[in-house]
Parts: sequence; structure tokens; C-alpha cells
Amino acid sequence: MIGILGGTFDPIHNGHLHIATEVAARLRLPQVQFMPCALPVHRDQPQATAQQRCDMIQQVLAEHQNFSLNTLEVEREGPSYMVDSLREISRRSAEPLLLLLGSDAFNGFANWKQPRDILELAHLVVCLRPGVSIDQSLFPENRIDSTRQLSRQSAGAILLLEVDAPDCSSSAVRAALLTGAIPRQWLHPGVADYIQKHHLYRRSGDC
Repeated sequence: MIGILGGTFDPIHNGHLHIATEVAARLRLPQVQFMPCALPVHRDQPQATAQQRCDMIQQVLAEHQNFSLNTLEVEREGPSYMVDSLREISRRSAEPLLLLLGSDAFNGFANWKQPRDILELAHLVVCLRPGVSIDQSLFPENRIDSTRQLSRQSAGAILLLEVDAPDCSSSAVRAALLTGAIPRQWLHPGVADYIQKHHLYRRSGDC
């Protein structure tokens, strides 16, 4: 199985890394691909360039042999739709795909492009944080109760998985950086150094 973790990664932070690490360990995934989007459809456009976001991801992945960078979406022109990306990944590999989502992303999943086609291409692993609820009306017929059930079908299952991830977000990281602080408690050291070196996420004119 291949885990796919998509997002803007603007910037990548310890929450992303913790989710990937914990899910990979619990589901025994040999590979997790971090796939930054080029033009997000359901959120604000990234502040850092695609190359800068890929560079920051590489700073983190260098220490994890089973993690890799997937540049499919940043290389493709136009809006980044997950269903198109999963189709392309499926053409390249016969391995079952597990799309890793946060609870907020899952709550908006019905508004994604062709969500039922996504479920024909991959399983969903919805990473739950304490105190964050999900929409119980979304695809209840696809829900499974244990990790063992993932191997019984090639796609279409939705597994809710409680993950003890740190309470941080890219927006909170950017807000801190806007004040001139470097929130190193939320960032991999290489990412923090990269942001500082390239003066990212600062007001125009700041140096």
C-alpha cells in the first residue's frame, strides 16, 4: 500500500510529519508520498512558490527512507484535483492507495471533484484530532472499523483513525512568522532554517 498525503504544505510542519509517521507505523505502510498541490481549489493560494514548498518538504524527508516527494501536481498545469492525481498514480503503480486526510478536509470531501471516483481509486484514512468532530452523514456505507479490513478490498474503505498529532497548522506557523518569530517548536530544523534564509512569510519590505 502507498500512503498519499496531499496539501499545500505552506509550509510543511511537525503536524504533517507526525501524521505521516504515525499512520505509516500503525498501518505498516512501506511508503508515504507527500504531494504538494500547485493550484488548490478549496483554499487560499500558497504564499511560497511550488519550488520553495518542495525544497522544504525535502528538508524533512531526507531523514525518512519510506517518505518521498511526489511532484505530480506541481508539474501539471491548472487546478490540482485529487481525483486526477490518483488516476495518474494508479496508472504508474498497481499498489493500493491510501489517501490521508484530516477531519476538516474529510468534512468537505463531498464538495471535491468526483468524490465517488476517488473512492474507486483509493481508501481514505481520516486522521482525527481530539475535540474535532466529523460529519457522520458522509459515506457511512464505506466506513470500516479496523485496519485489518483495509486489505479486504483494493479501494473504497474509509477508516477513522485517532492520531495524537501536535496542535499546529500552516496558517498558525505563517501567522507567527509574520511577527518576525520563528516557531521552531512547530517546524523541522531544516525547514525553520530554510524559511529564515529565504525570508519567507514576512511582510513586504521586511528582511
